[in-house]
Amino acid sequence: MRRMGALRFHIAAMCALLLVLATAAVGASNAPILSARSTADGSGDLAGGRATSTGIPGENLTPGAPGASGGTGAGGGGGGVGSGSELAGRHITYDDGANDKEVLIGGSTFTSGPAAVYGEQIAVGFSAGVNYVNDHGGINGRRLNFKLYDDGGDPAKQLANTKRLVEVDHAFALTMSYAPIAGDYVNSVGLPVYHLGQFNEEFTNPWWFPLGGPQLTSAMALAASGSRTLGAKSVSIFYIDAGANNFSRQFAEKVASYWRAYGVDVKALVPFTPDQTSCSDAIGEASKDKVDFIDFEIDAGHVIQCGVEAQIQGYKPPKGWGGYLIGVPVIHEALGDFSEGMYAFDAFGDDYNNPDYIKYVHAVSAKTDTYSSVTMSYFIAALLVQDSMSKLGDDFTRVHLRDVLNSYTDWTPGLTTSDDQPRWTWRPDCHYGIRGGYLIQIHKQPDGSLRWDQITPQGKGVPLPPGIDPPPDLASCPVFMTPEEAGF
Repeated sequence: MRRMGALRFHIAAMCALLLVLATAAVGASNAPILSARSTADGSGDLAGGRATSTGIPGENLTPGAPGASGGTGAGGGGGGVGSGSELAGRHITYDDGANDKEVLIGGSTFTSGPAAVYGEQIAVGFSAGVNYVNDHGGINGRRLNFKLYDDGGDPAKQLANTKRLVEVDHAFALTMSYAPIAGDYVNSVGLPVYHLGQFNEEFTNPWWFPLGGPQLTSAMALAASGSRTLGAKSVSIFYIDAGANNFSRQFAEKVASYWRAYGVDVKALVPFTPDQTSCSDAIGEASKDKVDFIDFEIDAGHVIQCGVEAQIQGYKPPKGWGGYLIGVPVIHEALGDFSEGMYAFDAFGDDYNNPDYIKYVHAVSAKTDTYSSVTMSYFIAALLVQDSMSKLGDDFTRVHLRDVLNSYTDWTPGLTTSDDQPRWTWRPDCHYGIRGGYLIQIHKQPDGSLRWDQITPQGKGVPLPPGIDPPPDLASCPVFMTPEEAGF
């Protein structure tokens, strides 16, 4: 009964998250343009003690914000922020949101509602990173302050919160906002956005600096691994059909073309609605077709549904199953031993083992998973904030910050000296920054627990399927190579 209760919670949470992303993909351009002041009474400001829906105190997620405690709870490191006196006497040009003593960065994510546990990983990772930054010198002695709003997974609220952060709170830079939701507005005002990244727009927008990779190129990597490494000869593709972007038949057809390029027989493209609660027909069809592999271009909640249904039907594809959106601990937490063998992707390698990262995350929330790519990516985003803003010198402006970020080559956050970590290179014509990535698989550990383990070395780029051209909007990015060159 406890297992079924956990399954119901995880499915509801991930379906809610998928609805957020699908709405962003389909309807953001038609979302009402709300005044920033329209959320003044219900914006979900987490400073001042308001807790998230799972009980994380709001002040833990808003370091430096008015009403927050201001303490890290993690202990000092290499010297905290100063008074700003070391900048006295210099003539520094500042954009709104920064001065000699502090810099404000703002974000909006879903820390309430059924998907809160996932929005909390975003908020906890970034807040922990801000605390680390402030304990290690800040921005050349300036305190980095973080203002966070809860949008509850509502794209219109995220847009309104983003506008409020710029126009009312005067944030110098942003984090967390999705480009399909806030891209047009951010372009109009010109603020850098430190982000994980999923949609192609977040890798082509000149103000977004993602730390992850697009879903589309991960589909290329899955097709390469499934065909070349696992030996799959047939596949079914399960996808979300919300009518646009990564959640559409058009997207699924692109994914199918990658598998076909390797000679794999694509048996079926199986659509799911964002709020669909059954996987019975999809698993039945894959079982009937006797496919070797199932490519999950669906969210973790729907994957959990499919795992439950596969157990009921006594079916598991012989070469495996996996996808872009599922490499999170919730999969094995919900499905238990039946999840063994599932595949996904990660990139952060030995960065996960850094003791300061673990300490600072758990100082914000002891229950948050530290080996989640979501948590890690936003912790690193805060370190990138520190590194990039510390290079602004006397021209502390957003345009200069964008130019500094566009000059980064093979940047690493300094969490490890190991080669098992990604690197980032951004250029004005390509914000696909990450270089690296590897396959992960759920394994049972010696103590009987389950977790995702890295099973391939860090890759060097995106394996372009034979005869397939790079996506036109990413064609200028020097990440596409043969599978052999990419390490697949």
